[in-house]
Amino acid sequence: MPNAIPSTRFLTLGAALAVLLTGCGGSSASHDAADNTAAGRGALLRDSPIRVLSLDVAGVGSQLNKFGTQLLVVAGAPKCGIDFHHIAYNTVGAAGEPTTASAAMLVPTGADPACGGKRPLVLYGHGSSFQRKLNMADITDMTNEGAGRVATPAALYAAQGYIVIAPNYAGYDTSRLSYHPHHIADQQSKDMIDALSAARSALAGLAHPVGENGKLFITGYSEGGYVAMATHRAMQAAGITVTASAPQSGSYAESLDYEALGASGVLDDPRAFSLSSQLQLVMQITAWQKAYGNLYASPSEVYSGTYASALESLLPTTAVLDTLVADKKFPPYFLSQDMPNYAGLTAAQKTYFGTPAQSLMNAGYLTGVLADIGAHPCPMGSPGAPLACAPANPMRAAWLKNDLRTWVPSAPMLMCGGKGDPEVGFDHARLTQAYFQAHGGTAQLLDVDSPVTQNDPYARSKNIFAAIRQAVIDSGDDPTTADNYHGFMANVACEVAARDFFSKF
Repeated sequence: MPNAIPSTRFLTLGAALAVLLTGCGGSSASHDAADNTAAGRGALLRDSPIRVLSLDVAGVGSQLNKFGTQLLVVAGAPKCGIDFHHIAYNTVGAAGEPTTASAAMLVPTGADPACGGKRPLVLYGHGSSFQRKLNMADITDMTNEGAGRVATPAALYAAQGYIVIAPNYAGYDTSRLSYHPHHIADQQSKDMIDALSAARSALAGLAHPVGENGKLFITGYSEGGYVAMATHRAMQAAGITVTASAPQSGSYAESLDYEALGASGVLDDPRAFSLSSQLQLVMQITAWQKAYGNLYASPSEVYSGTYASALESLLPTTAVLDTLVADKKFPPYFLSQDMPNYAGLTAAQKTYFGTPAQSLMNAGYLTGVLADIGAHPCPMGSPGAPLACAPANPMRAAWLKNDLRTWVPSAPMLMCGGKGDPEVGFDHARLTQAYFQAHGGTAQLLDVDSPVTQNDPYARSKNIFAAIRQAVIDSGDDPTTADNYHGFMANVACEVAARDFFSKF
């Protein structure tokens, strides 16, 4: 997380948004999330919805200020109170298996004209999380990552009169699924659509029913940006009208970074793969395996050492991430000494490779993946046909299947990010826009890390980015780290840009 920033304007913003924008009253809902599969996908479960918390306008301001007083400077003073509801619903897992998931439903209240009558709806996707208990409906439990993450759509949208539906995703909170289908585009878009269906039933069933005005917006950041685009694609294919979408800093060109592992020297220094990135890879491999069932017959084919049997069920977790290695729940090394490139490394580089029993990846399996990249290369930079290749390896086939360069949006879209993002490269947005253009479509592309131009519609977002960047520098911190750049600077600026974009419709 970013360090605190010693500036009157950004001190609390830095401390708060580092948590709530990763990247990123009541208690957590504990209703009976028993299965209700007979009712089908998108059906509300028994005892749903539950109103977790009801705040008037003053209460919204007080609660959101707990995440930093500058949040409301960026978002604007609240116009509405907010009722926080927890809904649970039927959906499917990565292989189409029936399961359940939950979501936050934020309903504006109050006397201001923006808070009553029929209102626009925002479907919001959160960023990646390893915390099993994540619950976007509970903004009061500060040990729950969902509390910080829901503060953003609460401030930017619900407090300004938008209905917000923020799924926790399958695998989190009360979901029966034992894993999370991370970046499985088909499943995650179904989860979002099912949450929307359940929320619409819940809205109609409230003591004071709430109606929509026909405007549906989709947005999210990081994993949520990927999910937002996948959901827009699925809705368009299903004939569901989307007013506009704003995917932010997502890995839309899903295969891009994985294909890059085949480049010379990329795996010579495992220090480039942080614990967080290794955990995310494990969560991703599990998702691919659950979705397609052909990556391995046993986890020990992909993972090495004594850890393999436990990794498939490790995430999301209730464990403390910082102690996973010390508690011997996760290996201390990413790559092993039996990698083919090991012999040619320097002595310093070799110290970051472990024995096969101490390492995460099975060298034989990983070498097979890399060999397939070399044997069947994909034209990743091609605007017209970036996926025109024939992988023989099932892991490669999985990541290529989830690349979103397969469609063209017909509704307005803004893709937002920063060209210096070390976690989700801006090429994901740039190459996806190029694909859209090559196929006759359009989508706006915003680099918040760029100069303000004359009559720039996103001057505010760019100025916010620049101001936070300078504050990070003034604090003595490094603005180029993933936490500061992706999880903080670009995140704040893009969240603001998304709402400014939606305000045009």
